[in-house]
Amino acid sequence: MSLKSGLTWRSLFGLIIAALLFLPVNIYLNLSTGMMMSTAAVYIIAILLSEIARYSGNPLSANELFIIYATMGIAATTLPPYYWLVYRSFFVNTPVTYAYKIDDTPLPYLVEDWLCPPLGSPAHTYRTLFQVEWLKPLAIFTTLSLLSFTADLGLSMFLSHLTVRVVGLRFPFATLDWSLIETITKRESDKIKIFMTGFYPGLIYGAILYGGFGMGVPLIPLPWADFTWLTEKYLPGAIVGISTEPSPFIFGLMLPLSITGNILAGSLIIWIILNYIFTTNTSFFPQWVKEYYRGMTISSIYQRSFQRIWISPQFGFVIGLAIALIISLRKHISGIVRLRLKDVKNEFNDFPSIKLSLVLYVIGSVGSVLLFIVLVPEIPFYVPLLTSLAVSFMIGALAAYAIGEVGTFPSLPWPWQAIIYFTPYKGYPGWVVSPYICLGTPGSASQMVKVSYLSGTKPKDYFKAWTIALILNLIFGLIVIDTYWRLAPIPSSVYPGSMIYWPIYATNDALFATRQIKLDPTLLSLSSLISCLLYFASNVLQKIGIPFHAIAFIMGCYTLPTS
Repeated sequence: MSLKSGLTWRSLFGLIIAALLFLPVNIYLNLSTGMMMSTAAVYIIAILLSEIARYSGNPLSANELFIIYATMGIAATTLPPYYWLVYRSFFVNTPVTYAYKIDDTPLPYLVEDWLCPPLGSPAHTYRTLFQVEWLKPLAIFTTLSLLSFTADLGLSMFLSHLTVRVVGLRFPFATLDWSLIETITKRESDKIKIFMTGFYPGLIYGAILYGGFGMGVPLIPLPWADFTWLTEKYLPGAIVGISTEPSPFIFGLMLPLSITGNILAGSLIIWIILNYIFTTNTSFFPQWVKEYYRGMTISSIYQRSFQRIWISPQFGFVIGLAIALIISLRKHISGIVRLRLKDVKNEFNDFPSIKLSLVLYVIGSVGSVLLFIVLVPEIPFYVPLLTSLAVSFMIGALAAYAIGEVGTFPSLPWPWQAIIYFTPYKGYPGWVVSPYICLGTPGSASQMVKVSYLSGTKPKDYFKAWTIALILNLIFGLIVIDTYWRLAPIPSSVYPGSMIYWPIYATNDALFATRQIKLDPTLLSLSSLISCLLYFASNVLQKIGIPFHAIAFIMGCYTLPTS
């Protein structure tokens, strides 16, 4: 099939409009409620831009709409790095952080001037990022963002080639993305009827679900109906509830029963059975038992049990599964590198070269490591180097393979903090700023490459548009964040969500920096070994007809039973 270009002036204009109109909405939504625009918002934006083009008499092609759909999430629904600069200003001024000390020095006094202006600086009073005192933090965070993006881009190019072109994973949700694009652009009557049959009920339910926030009284609890108050007498510590968002049910219907069954099994074992066992037996995790009390909600149980029990095992699960995956794919990986580096001419003119992907990955990773070493010289250089080059590759490979197989990859909270914990570092900046570490971006990027082939669009155009979308996010994000800060202090009653969540963020940062969140190397190693063995065992079990899927099972360990 001949692939066409989707990167035109119209798709670029659509990206600009999406960033200009919806990025301010997304940032304000986060500051006001603590939430972000969901995947459904991306669908709505795509439909809106498509209809505007249609009514103008020149409808978007499937290739153009794919480019907008695939990259507008980066431009319009991603928090820009400058959000965290304003948060850092809050960190040094809030009384919450003064209770946490390193060698008798309160944490606000350990914040370097490249993170934010020092305590007592008038820059905090003027509430604008466009000041001389903010130039160094702006320059450093922008540079780190660009270097991390460069590494993510290169790794995504390499792994999408591996999973889409070489291994040929099915990417179950790629069909959903392509169906939306095809329905909007081709407007076949049968598909439009089916689409609208689901669209209107979803619109009504969404209005009920989210409309209550506009009135100040949620009509339906979001994101779940919490039943722990009913079950805590019989299953203390267990997380029991039902999601009120329709997406988990819709996505679950699109996966094979063997996959959803394994995800459910992993979720039930971790968050209900083991949480219950560890709560009722004080010998396992006494700190968690001490903190648990009747009346805790799903959110509080998840947050505290994760910090006290699951942070080490869950990081270990990812590492072990990634190691097993790389071992099983080693011939594919080495073959791609060996053959493509020898090729003078790129076999796939529609796809970025493997040489380019590896160069971008190395430049972004090593560049971020060098900058980090200059900023935080107390941490041994091999720690950020191995993290950016080795650990990131493992996480990226697992993310791409997991999304290609089961359609999902969990967010990894605090992976850098888990690594720093096992170093002798004593300070604050090294905990809150990191070199490049992959958080799973190659997984979603690989899915979009799959969709690009389904839509007949050159993958090269997707990666180019991705770059443009990031630049738009940085430019507009800086302006929007600065404008909101000028309008009112953050946190304040104008932005009520920040009054709730920013103190929580500050507390988590302080707990890590003062090493009050404990990680267990034995648990981490044991969980890595278990997940690695489960992967190879699943291959054997599937051959004899037992539908055990290790990746789906491990992904379930990160998924709350509510979903």
